Amino acid sequence: MRSRRLATTAVATVSALAVLAVPGHAAGTPKAEAQPISWGACEDVPQQATGLECGTLTVPLDHDKPGGDTVGLPLIRAKATGDKAGSLLMHLGGTGAHRAAFAQSHSAYAALRTRYDLIAYDQRGSGGDTQVKCGSDRDIDRRYSLTAGLKRAAEHARFFQEVARYTSACAKNSGRVLPHLGTAENARDLEQLRKALGEEKLNYYGVSFGSAVGGVYATLFPQRVGRMVMDAALDPRQTPTDVARNTTAEMQRTYEKFLAGCVKDGCDLGKTAKAADKTVQGLVRKLKHSPLKVGNRTLTPALAVNALVLSSASQLWGEVEAALALALKGDGAAMLQLADAITGRDTAGVYGPGGAAGAMAGDGTYCRDRVRETRRGVVRADAELTRISPLFGPLAVFSGVSNSVIAACALWPVPDNPEGRTVNHTGATPIVVLNSTGDRAAPPPGAAALAKQLKTAVRVTYQGSLHGAYPGGGPCVVNAVEGYLLGGTLPADGGTCPSVE
Repeated sequence: MRSRRLATTAVATVSALAVLAVPGHAAGTPKAEAQPISWGACEDVPQQATGLECGTLTVPLDHDKPGGDTVGLPLIRAKATGDKAGSLLMHLGGTGAHRAAFAQSHSAYAALRTRYDLIAYDQRGSGGDTQVKCGSDRDIDRRYSLTAGLKRAAEHARFFQEVARYTSACAKNSGRVLPHLGTAENARDLEQLRKALGEEKLNYYGVSFGSAVGGVYATLFPQRVGRMVMDAALDPRQTPTDVARNTTAEMQRTYEKFLAGCVKDGCDLGKTAKAADKTVQGLVRKLKHSPLKVGNRTLTPALAVNALVLSSASQLWGEVEAALALALKGDGAAMLQLADAITGRDTAGVYGPGGAAGAMAGDGTYCRDRVRETRRGVVRADAELTRISPLFGPLAVFSGVSNSVIAACALWPVPDNPEGRTVNHTGATPIVVLNSTGDRAAPPPGAAALAKQLKTAVRVTYQGSLHGAYPGGGPCVVNAVEGYLLGGTLPADGGTCPSVE
């Protein structure tokens, strides 16, 4: 039970990487015919999927060549429980496998299910035959253990050599799919899914990265926009460094809350938050020179930092504190178990659909979409982020800390595609944009920027810190979202909802 809770919390926490020339999408590109979907029992979703159905959407690998190779995108569906009004496509955030997250959380959206079939999918790069693979499980083990940071000039060459080794492995193992990842391709997949479902318009609820996908869809297919809500809205023009700046600050903030909570309850790490932080920092430094053996594995500083990512989950604070206390006594097993929960590694050494697989899918998508840093820019980003957080800021070759995407994108083997970061909605249909004032991972300026690019946006602000204000943001948020998606009633533009946290 403990390992299941740990894995579930880790999935929610990581909520997450030869140059091939890629042509842009021509204006006169032939349209692919949508393939029918055959629905059946869910056999490969790890979470409880009772009452859910799974299927596969067949789409062109290259949407510019609809008659060419095809790929399958795994789907999951919760059928409407009442008078069905249509289908609602749900993107619950991140660039990883969404079916597992949907199977775990679909009950929270029971109200929406009264009128809609709720459908989620594993987007390109994260599942099915498009999953990005960048080497063996043993290769991933080694990458996760590499020490982070570019503080010394002597470390630069080795760091970039390791990054190049990683990105070359991605090209070698997934070169067929890398040119066809990215937000624009995901938006075109949504259009194929709309057609396959026989829907006149796309009804959509997207969280975090899902808001960027929805925004690009509205740009490419303005006449097909139905009722859409963008929650924890992001500006798709953000660079990997912009994103890392936000997430690093958030991890540091929640880590400091963990230290304060530890001290308040009587902490084995120190009598004050400052003393406890000094203890944790000292452990990480010590591991650099004296890593802890755990069976045939080793707890390194990088793996310890991955474990500490779970300090952002308050329900796991006791376990994080206990694991740190054991590591200070020379027993690194519990810390390694926490790190494995973040990286998605099972006891057999196999990496599942979250964690590492999600990170590789994320690199494939973000690096396809975003403006990239130069090598010099990577070094500057390392210095800036380390100032924000000495623990979580130093750049890693590969990590559960999302900043590793900065270096990966700098050496990514496929050119970037501006289409994936361009939102310019020219349709007339209103789109609800929702954000939380205290959401460090999706701060308010991102929602404001996306709303401006959408042009028809109706903004609602939740005065709390939830990353994804619906449905946990209380009656005001629930009424705004469900009023529009279920009844077509728009909330007041510029409206605010009080915090219920």
